[in-house]
Parts: sequence; structure tokens; C-alpha cells
Amino acid sequence: MLAAGWWLSCACPCLAAGGGKDAVRVSLPRVIEMVVRQNRSVVRARNSIQVSRLGLKSAVTDFDLKFRPAAGARLTDEEDGMTAGVSLTKRFTRGLELAVSPRVNVNEGDYYSRIGVSLAIPLLKGQGELVNLAYVRGEEYSLRTASRSLHRIKTSAILQAVRSFYDIVSSRHKVELNTFLVARFKKHADLAKLKSDIELASPLDVYRAKIKVKDAEADLAAAVEALQKGKHELKTILSIPQGSEIAVDEPPIAIAAVDIGVDEAERVALENRVEILQAQDALEEARRYARIAKHNLLPELKLNLDYTRSGESDGFRDSLDLRDERWMVSLSSSSDFARSREKLYYQQMLVNVDSALIDLEDTRERVRQEVRSQLDALNKIREEIRIREQQIHQAEGKKALAAIKFDNDMADNFDLIEAETELHRAKIDLLDARIDYIVGTYRLREIMGTLLVYHES
Repeated sequence: MLAAGWWLSCACPCLAAGGGKDAVRVSLPRVIEMVVRQNRSVVRARNSIQVSRLGLKSAVTDFDLKFRPAAGARLTDEEDGMTAGVSLTKRFTRGLELAVSPRVNVNEGDYYSRIGVSLAIPLLKGQGELVNLAYVRGEEYSLRTASRSLHRIKTSAILQAVRSFYDIVSSRHKVELNTFLVARFKKHADLAKLKSDIELASPLDVYRAKIKVKDAEADLAAAVEALQKGKHELKTILSIPQGSEIAVDEPPIAIAAVDIGVDEAERVALENRVEILQAQDALEEARRYARIAKHNLLPELKLNLDYTRSGESDGFRDSLDLRDERWMVSLSSSSDFARSREKLYYQQMLVNVDSALIDLEDTRERVRQEVRSQLDALNKIREEIRIREQQIHQAEGKKALAAIKFDNDMADNFDLIEAETELHRAKIDLLDARIDYIVGTYRLREIMGTLLVYHES
């Protein structure tokens, strides 16, 4: 027992020393909080949202007032001159474009000042917020998509962390169970050797006990390795440096029966899963593109209104007396009469709408299937737990009977060692089943969309 304890403390010092003073101590709630805050995949997804927000802000600037200064100079062998002015333009969400352009030209000492106002009004194609806000709406969709992607990554990372957390808990229990079993079988080996020396046991009893010691030590080594691997995985998930130590505050391994029917679970999942929200949004986005494509079947026709006041003089101040005026009203169009490309594109967008409808229904059916499969899996695990508990009860009875026979020299150590081995295996199997059930409840919450509350950005 002393040798086994020394080997265990060397292989897993964090277990022997209680985690150490400098170890990062985590409970399950803290693990989940750390995942949401610092998991690398979550941080990358959060950065993607920031990029999408900046993209949306950039799209909105298309409708800001634009200020563009203009200046120029020329020099030839015949004349020289310069130009200075500014252009103020404003694009409106209904499609109107307004421009105001004050300007001064200087040519051979003469000044020519003017201010022009122009207004372009789309009469057919290009009129309305549907087409003029198309880029903005597209960026809004990208932002919503990035937000839902972040939510999916968060829930996936949380579930992965929960699995890793309980793997550590399970491995720690297996280390304890196997440590006890190693000591127990070593005691059997020592007792068998003692009895063999006085011819009260056969050499076979000694070999049998020693073989079981080696088997138990191998299981113990595997459990210690699994414990260390689980800690490394959890540190990776939590973005903790691998060189640091982590200590897990173990929760009770208690299971609570899932008390929800299939229909209710499906209803909750269909209301909360972001995959369904994304599929619905994708359908609306496809319909929006189809409406834009239909609008673009219209020919381009613009009404242009231009008004100019100007003045000319050999002095700059006098040129600002804008006495001359000029106005013009015109219609312009540059559309292809056949509209062949636009018509084909519109048909493509209608096909995309049909595909988005299919994707939405497929997503809903997949969610329903996941709910049913997970509930079935949990029910099977509950039945397995019941069976394992019965096995432990039976193994304890078998062990007690074998111990009585062995203590009264009515049998060798075979039945007792086998009974203890079966009891140990039953305890391990029950531990695995309980851990699987606990993690399975978190998986069910993920499937139902209730593991983490989703907020639309």
C-alpha cells in the first residue's frame, strides 16, 4: 500500500497534494463562466461580431453627407488658370441624390464663380428602400448570423467543458477505486504467500493474487493518465497555460430524472434553437433578394433637375454676385430592353427561396430527431443505472458469502478475488453511467436551446 501511494503521488502530485496552493481552482459554474469569457474559439467568434458591426457602420455611411473639396491648376504656353471648390452630396434611402457644388475658376485674371444644385430622382428602377438599403440589410443579416454563430460556439464549448470536467471527476474516482483495489489485492497476495509458506494455500493462490495486483495497477495507471489528460483538455478549453495546475472542486455525482415529455421538449427546441432562427432568417434573406431581383426587372429611368447660378468678373468679390441663372429638367435611361440577364437572375433567386424553405424544414426535422434520440439515450442510461445498482447489490452479497467461506477455510481465494473484481467493475460501470447521464442532461439542454440564453444582437 505504501509503494502504491508513493507511485500515485509521483504520477499525480495534484491529487496527492490536494491541488497545490497555486492551482487554479474551478467549480462547474466557474468553468462555464470561464468558457464564455475566455475560450479561444469564443473570443474569435466575438471578434467576428465586431467585424460585422464595423461592416454595418460602413454600409450606413453611404447615406452620410459627403464633403469633397476640389482644386486644380493648369499652365500652358498660352494661358494659366486654377479651380477651387467643394462638392456636397447626399444620398437618400428612397433613392434621391442631391448635390450642391460651389466653385470658382480663375483664368488669365478673370474670375468665374458658380453654385450648382442637382437632384436625381429614380422613377422606376432604383426607387425605394428595398434596393437602396440592400447593402445595409445584407450587413445586418451578416451581423445576426455572426451573433448566432457565437452562440453556437459558446454552447458547444460549454458542453465540451462539462464533458471534460466530469471526465476529471470520473477519473479521480477511478483512481481512488483502483488504488483501493491495488492495496486489497496486495493484501490477498501477502496472505496467500504466508499461507503457502505453511502449506495452507497452494502456489496457484499466490499467482492468482499477484496477477490481479498487476491488473489493478495497470487500471490505476490508466486512470491516472486519463486524469492528467482530462486536466490538459480542460486547460485547453479554458485557455489556461498548460504549465499551470488546475484543481477541480468536485460536485456530488447525483442524477435528477429528466421530467419532460417528447412533445414538450420538441416545442421548446423549435422555439429556442438558433439553427432554426438562422434558417428562418436565411429564408427571409432569400425572399429579400428575390424582391430586389424582381424590382431590377424595371427599366432605369431618372428625372434630373439641375439649377445653376453664376457670375463673372475681373475681381473675385464682384464674381460672387451670381446674377446669371440656368435650369434644366431632363429624363435619362440606359436600360437593356430585353432584360435577359435580370430575368434569369430573378429566376435564380426564386430557386434559392425554394431551397431555403427546404433547409428550414430540414433543420426543424433534424432538431426533432435530435430531441427524440437524446431522450431515448437518457432513458437507456437510466435503465443501465438501475441494472448497475442491482449488480452492485448482488456483487456485495457474493463478496460477503465468499469472504465467509474464505475466512473459515472452506474455499481458496478464487471466489473472493473474483467477487471483489466484479464489485469493483460494477462500481466503475455505475460511475460511468451516472457521469454519462449527467452530461447527457446538459446535451439535452443544448439540443433544446436552453443551455445558454440567446440574445439577438
